[in-house]
Amino acid sequence: MTVAWRLWVLLLTALAALVTVYGMRAGSADAWWPIAGLWLAATLAAFGLSIWVAGCLIMLGLVMDYMGEAPIGAWPLALLCAYGVALIAWDRQPPIKVIGAEIISLLGGFIAVSIALGIAGSVAGHPGFARNALTGDFIMTALLYVPVRFLILPGSIRVARR
Repeated sequence: MTVAWRLWVLLLTALAALVTVYGMRAGSADAWWPIAGLWLAATLAAFGLSIWVAGCLIMLGLVMDYMGEAPIGAWPLALLCAYGVALIAWDRQPPIKVIGAEIISLLGGFIAVSIALGIAGSVAGHPGFARNALTGDFIMTALLYVPVRFLILPGSIRVARR
């Protein structure tokens, strides 16, 4: 992984944290807000396995835990699970169509995040944590995924993975 790509991943992680912060401001509790970490997990898996991306997802998850008063480790676990599902979708042998990999990585990521947050919440003693308005946030994330993906993933990688 080149230095430029690592800087790009760091910039995207910072932007995802800012999107999350903006959605958590006072007065927006009833609004659906996208989970920007899922965009990163689903999109950056198209590049392939990267410890750098995984580390950035863990750091973003810890920030999300702190901001949302979630059990420590819940969001890092959830984002890594989504990243793992997306990696599996992109590395299918024989290769599947790009749209199939995108759908599997996004929907599979949602399922993985729901399960991971449910497990983390149960272990931490917060069983209702994973069900607090995540459905609306998942819908908003999915609706905005297509345009955001083309902003996140460079054109050279989009072409190379087809």
